[in-house]
Amino acid sequence: MNTLVLERRATAVIAGITVLTGASQMALPAALLPLLHVDPTPAACQLFATVGMFMVLFGCAVLHAQKRPEALPVVLLWAALQKFGASILVAWGVGHGVFAALALLVATFDFASGLLFIDLRRRGG
Repeated sequence: MNTLVLERRATAVIAGITVLTGASQMALPAALLPLLHVDPTPAACQLFATVGMFMVLFGCAVLHAQKRPEALPVVLLWAALQKFGASILVAWGVGHGVFAALALLVATFDFASGLLFIDLRRRGG
């Protein structure tokens, strides 16, 4: 199996994980926020669910674009930027005591995902 096929499959898996975790954030913010050491106030729950909605949208866009090769480079660029932005902001949140250090795993996963998306885009999807 060549690298391009592996990257496409990994991208699909990451997009699926993004959809599932985003949907979980939308459905269960009060249950998930304490795992990050965040008090599940109504405002925190609303913002966490809103972020989850955007995760669902970006994950679905990547999955959809894999079936439309002409759209894939554009979607991969924006999805990579979303992943990089999320990783930076989560790491910032950990550094400022907003999230538990456990959230750095999420930031690292998002950053690595962004690199994969950029590389797949560079290879032509």
